[in-house]
Amino acid sequence: MLESSPLVAGVLAFVVYLLVVGVLWKVLRVDYTKIASSPSSLVRGLVVPIGAGLLVLVAATTVLGWWPEVLTQDRIGPAWMRAVPALFLVIGVIGAATVDYRALGGRRTALLALGTALVGAAEELLARGLLVVAAQEAGWDLVWVWLFSAALFSALHAINALVGMPVKAMLVQLVASFVGGTAFFVTLLTTGSLLAGVVIHALWDFASLAHLGAGSKPPVAATAGLGVVYLGGIAALVVLLVA
Repeated sequence: MLESSPLVAGVLAFVVYLLVVGVLWKVLRVDYTKIASSPSSLVRGLVVPIGAGLLVLVAATTVLGWWPEVLTQDRIGPAWMRAVPALFLVIGVIGAATVDYRALGGRRTALLALGTALVGAAEELLARGLLVVAAQEAGWDLVWVWLFSAALFSALHAINALVGMPVKAMLVQLVASFVGGTAFFVTLLTTGSLLAGVVIHALWDFASLAHLGAGSKPPVAATAGLGVVYLGGIAALVVLLVA
């Protein structure tokens, strides 16, 4: 049944993932504002709930038989558009390279690396994998595939308000996630690989949370570079849509 209703399958995967992560966050009493404050908070906030959610998404992808479509897309757009994922990767490296790892500590660093790898895999598999393929299988045009996947990727972050993120900060994150989701969508289309987005997503989340956990801020170059990536992603998408 789900195979014949791809949009239902995609939305169901989204809802179940949210439920799994949300319920585990509540059961484990996660405080989003302190998620990188200790090894135990990383295990409770990232490793266990996101790992469980990822297993659900892997199972869904397997049942649907969508792995080939999820992992690889036909690459589209001129070569210059690959500057978007390339710059995204560079600023992630800059962010990670400037973390005070002595303040973070070896155990937190290892658990944060594992946790953000799970986040990158889960959120890309869901948003740029299952949701994109679901919309494509339904025969939607590129603009609707983008809107569907970016909007649900943005909505995915609303759950953070349930575990301590201030509502105002959550609303800002929703906007940033929609724009960031657009850049990840461009990354998928221009590289043709879901794994490119997984690596960049995991690296950026690692750098952001590592600075938070170490009590520092990402360098100005990384913050400014992220803005350029977002603007570049929007520009590249416009070119793709009008081409």
